[in-house]
Amino acid sequence: MKPINEETDTDVLRQWLHSCEEEIIRLAKPFDGCRFIEEREELVRDHLSTRCWILNRMFALHVTDAEVRRFEEVNEQLLQLSKEMRQRHRALQEQMSTLHTLNGKPFELETTLNYYHDSDNPQLHVMEEDAFYGSRWNEMLWTIQYYNRLDAESYWGDDIYNLDDGTSWAEGPLHIPQFEHICICYLVHALCTHIDYSIPDLFRMTTYGYDYQLNTPVDMVLMKEGMRG
Repeated sequence: MKPINEETDTDVLRQWLHSCEEEIIRLAKPFDGCRFIEEREELVRDHLSTRCWILNRMFALHVTDAEVRRFEEVNEQLLQLSKEMRQRHRALQEQMSTLHTLNGKPFELETTLNYYHDSDNPQLHVMEEDAFYGSRWNEMLWTIQYYNRLDAESYWGDDIYNLDDGTSWAEGPLHIPQFEHICICYLVHALCTHIDYSIPDLFRMTTYGYDYQLNTPVDMVLMKEGMRG
């Protein structure tokens, strides 16, 4: 069998994808009482990574004008979410600085931005290319989120970095000729290179949310805010 990145037959890749997703579902049992199956975690992660490689390979071989337009749209939406996140974090951190210290330590705020998948109401963006890939998007996006241990983007206290400075984050599967004219934002990069979301997954994902948390001795979640991307 050829390596994934050398296979050029999309029918073969689709067969591999179906087999991989069936194994993920067998191991992870999506929606089955939301039970984290620790002894299978490594296997699930390995298969999710393989699935991501397969979908990105299929995309690279088949990329359409509609998908490029969708990428531009998603990239701009996520760039704006990142900017809004930094603004909100700064404003809330300033409010926290006026509070009394606890045990000699000032309150510090942590803000994170992630994709949140609701399997009962997935709100996935539908595309004509859905049939070409044939992925079981709902089960797979649920599993990626459930087994993921990384935040897509986060800020802590006064440490706020502008990761979008006009230089494109076109790395890994995002480094393709069709995206050369796009300044890819950090959040897109993080989702598609730090976490096992493929580019075709990204096109279908619409629901993102902020989490805010204080670093008190007992962690206290202040609020959780959802939004549509």
